[in-house]
Amino acid sequence: MLILYDGTTSVCAIKVRLTLVEKGLSFESRKLDLRKGDQFSQTYLKINPNAVVPTLIDGKDTIIESSVIMQYLEDLAPDPTLLPESPVNRAQMRLWLKRIDDPLHPSTGILTHATAFRPIFLKKSWKEQKEHFNRMPDQGRRLRQETVYKEGLNAPIVENAIFVFNKFVEDAELTLRKNTYLAGSNYSLADAAATPYLNRLNDLNFLQVWADSKPHVLHWFKRIKERPSFKSAITSFLTEKDIEQFANVDDSGAAKAKFLLKKVRGV
Repeated sequence: MLILYDGTTSVCAIKVRLTLVEKGLSFESRKLDLRKGDQFSQTYLKINPNAVVPTLIDGKDTIIESSVIMQYLEDLAPDPTLLPESPVNRAQMRLWLKRIDDPLHPSTGILTHATAFRPIFLKKSWKEQKEHFNRMPDQGRRLRQETVYKEGLNAPIVENAIFVFNKFVEDAELTLRKNTYLAGSNYSLADAAATPYLNRLNDLNFLQVWADSKPHVLHWFKRIKERPSFKSAITSFLTEKDIEQFANVDDSGAAKAKFLLKKVRGV
């Protein structure tokens, strides 16, 4: 039995859960409460020293990094395949995976922590906040969180995150005008990887920024939500606390994004 250490709303964990479900693979989910800091426990650090999820355990083997895990699962169970048929589409799929890992993933963290997670973090005591940052092995991630927890949507890195997402959505729109999915005519690892990020935009009320200008992306997302894997790998994992956390996000982030993009376009 495959064992997946994951988090209910972790975009990286969702990528892997979608892959598992789409490929019909059974797995045991061992959920970590990331808000409480379970990922920093000494027990988990022995499994994944990066203090992030997901981590896949396959017998005696441990695989980390979500995109690596997705491709491991494809190699482990190639039928049904989530690889495009042609070499050029496979290359396109890998480019999407690379782009999602960087710069889209850090940008997602910036927008999420600046909006949904910031009010909860600010309720912590100074000691708890300091302990949280001191336990983070990735200094870049720590600095990004420190900045947005301090400055919120006014942090300069928020602007860059919005521009990163805008470029991603623009390029996805161009691709989806020609193709049914991101890497050709069939659902692939690229779609599984992109899904949690577009879903996070939706949860943070940012997706409305592109609702009118990027119809093919919105249509793709609508079709993705209709796939059985969306409910199995995303919706069914949400707790009441998760739902409440994102339900309280207002439209201030979307308003800032609209203002910035309008300013850049000179409209």
